[in-house]
Amino acid sequence: MTHSRRQHARATGVLYLVTHVTSVLAVVAYGAGTLTLGVALEFALAIGCAGTGVLLWMLLHELAPARAAAFALLRGVEASVIIAGALPMLALHWGGGAAGLSAEAATDLHTAAFLLGQGLVISVNTIVLGWALWGARILPRPLAGLGLAGGGIVLVSNLAQLGGLIPLNGTLAGLGAIPVFAFELWLAIHLIVRGVRTPERTPVLPAA
Repeated sequence: MTHSRRQHARATGVLYLVTHVTSVLAVVAYGAGTLTLGVALEFALAIGCAGTGVLLWMLLHELAPARAAAFALLRGVEASVIIAGALPMLALHWGGGAAGLSAEAATDLHTAAFLLGQGLVISVNTIVLGWALWGARILPRPLAGLGLAGGGIVLVSNLAQLGGLIPLNGTLAGLGAIPVFAFELWLAIHLIVRGVRTPERTPVLPAA
């Protein structure tokens, strides 16, 4: 593995950890009523999401170009939805009541953005990433398999929430999110500690 690939892998792992920390702290901040801190944390979360999309594209584009590009694009969509969901909370802090925006409406908009961005979009981009890693063979196959399975579970869970079959952000939804959480944490630690394998290249045979 070249020095630049090692740096890219390590930076990707660090950004994944940043997304985990900021997403958890944003929930805590909103729960405590500190809306500006919650918005700032979600902005950092969105930057981390976009950054991992770019860096993983750099690591995978030669081995799985279409899947790497799709993942980077979906990661950008996820970041955009996160920022869009934070806007009603910021407007509420600035006196959204004057514009007819109640606390309940702002919270509902934020919940909807969470279900779409950190639910439906993340499930699809996790499946795409797991598929790319499975074919690229630069990380352990069990890690790639966990991404594929976890993304599928979260997709089913969020579709069930969208259809009203299970409660929003309830116990079943939380259990369904565990595999993706485990996948991203394992991915982050592996990228920081061990990096990625040097991709195998098919030798070019000399012409007869």
